[in-house]
Amino acid sequence: MSEMDLRHRRDQRRWSRELMQMFLIVGLVFFLCEYAIYPLVLIQCSWPQQPQNADRDANVLRAMVLADTHLLGPFRGHWFDKLRREWQMHRTFQTAIGIFNPEVVFFLGDLFDEGEWVKGPDFDKYVSRFESLFSVPEHIDIYVVPGNHDIGFHYQTLPHKHTRFKTAFNSSSVRLLRLKEVNFVLINSMAMQMDDCFLCEEGLTELKIVKEFQIYSRPILLQHFPMYRESDSMCTGPDSAPNEEKFDAFRPTFECLSADSTKVLQQIIGPRLILSGHTHHYCLYNHSIKGFGTVPEYSVPSFSWRNRNDPSFFLGHFSRNEFFLSKCLMPKESTANLLYVSGSLLIICTLLRRILIYVFRCLWFVLVRRAR
Repeated sequence: MSEMDLRHRRDQRRWSRELMQMFLIVGLVFFLCEYAIYPLVLIQCSWPQQPQNADRDANVLRAMVLADTHLLGPFRGHWFDKLRREWQMHRTFQTAIGIFNPEVVFFLGDLFDEGEWVKGPDFDKYVSRFESLFSVPEHIDIYVVPGNHDIGFHYQTLPHKHTRFKTAFNSSSVRLLRLKEVNFVLINSMAMQMDDCFLCEEGLTELKIVKEFQIYSRPILLQHFPMYRESDSMCTGPDSAPNEEKFDAFRPTFECLSADSTKVLQQIIGPRLILSGHTHHYCLYNHSIKGFGTVPEYSVPSFSWRNRNDPSFFLGHFSRNEFFLSKCLMPKESTANLLYVSGSLLIICTLLRRILIYVFRCLWFVLVRRAR
């Protein structure tokens, strides 16, 4: 066997090894970005730590709170955009359920991105996709409030849109839940405009019924729209609104509830905590409510990469007189993209190295032959 043949065989073996290494890199990067990254990030989160003076004998409810999943429908977004974002939310949610095992999960509206536009069959498909992506074991309960993308803004909400969402998710204009001696009031923000719309009359009537339960435990209010505030200018933190949006004035009934609706809700319900969504950004805003003191409102960031590079959700311990919250950061889309780019560059560099070696050897053999 000639020396050229021996070199050719050695080159083939090297090429085979490098090809296997490239396939291994592809597999590892894919596994890391699509599976392993979720537990690696979420395991760094934990349930809120209770202070030393907390009531250790209280009956505590463990709850997970998320907002603005915005599942795409038939009109918006590319199919790959839909696939990518839904897979990200599905893996995050299922991993979180497995790690934290909450007793209840609250969705603060805008489950769908096109819920107010789709017709009956597409809405049914929407509901089926939601139930598939966010499925939970039987011992975990899910509670939902509607958002403007689910049934439309106040002026767009029609009876059939409200009815089909209410039927699918057992939601109403105002819903009182009593879980482990903790009162939760779930509000349909579109029903809180305090005018003569069909939702608003129903909502105001149901609100007055809730008031009598304050004697047992001041409720926790969950809704899609934030209470009235002028803007997000007072919100701080890396996942608060970016500076170019932070000082934009909120339009009442679009970015937040009106001042009048906020006052009525605060006085009738007298909440000790408010949890909202809608803005897609984190915010802690303290309301001063006459007769009830200072009440914090947390705006929960969007759960989807489509709205944020750094989505998150809340974990909460709730008891009759106390509550404790922690925010859980999810994997960043930029991190996954960086891993894919790094893996791709490594493969490209490996291929270029092999091609250059092959070209230089061919030129060497040509030059040697000519020299002979």
